[in-house]
Amino acid sequence: MAATGWKNALYGLLIFTGLGALVLVPGLVSCALPAEGPPLTERLDIGYGATIQPPAGSRLDLADSRPGSGNVLLRADGVEIRLTAQSFPGDPAPYTEHVRTKLDRDDGLRLLGRPEPMRTTSGVTGERGSLVSWDSDEGYGCYAVLTADSVGVVALVTPVTNCAVLPASVSAALASIEIEVAS
Repeated sequence: MAATGWKNALYGLLIFTGLGALVLVPGLVSCALPAEGPPLTERLDIGYGATIQPPAGSRLDLADSRPGSGNVLLRADGVEIRLTAQSFPGDPAPYTEHVRTKLDRDDGLRLLGRPEPMRTTSGVTGERGSLVSWDSDEGYGCYAVLTADSVGVVALVTPVTNCAVLPASVSAALASIEIEVAS
């Protein structure tokens, strides 16, 4: 009977060690990998036919980005630029309203003032606006919603107090967004 107890204790220790390895090894691998890629120079595929010319010296966040899949996070000039692209059915007005509602409901952000119209150098249109959190009137960031055909790109730039103080390189990058319209 005593041998069975030792045997069970050994099996328990092996299981505990295996579970610990399942937790520890991915963390060690994550720490060993770089958080950001090299500086970007080429146009970057956001996804769904949308691209952006990243600001000079910007870096791609390797943990939170999947270029070409609709989710990209860039770091440039002390700010983060989160870009999401997706397709939507029908009219862009309900899509844009949905984005504003989602920022409010899911992220606790409200629009400061009225959104202003936006047009990229390639002719993609949309709006942008400054955001504050519901619990404070301090500036949180700037959002932009751009649509063409049935594809929408949402850009969220943080931390900035409002859209008027975006670094020039970030404003130029947002203005460079192109959406290839399906024929």
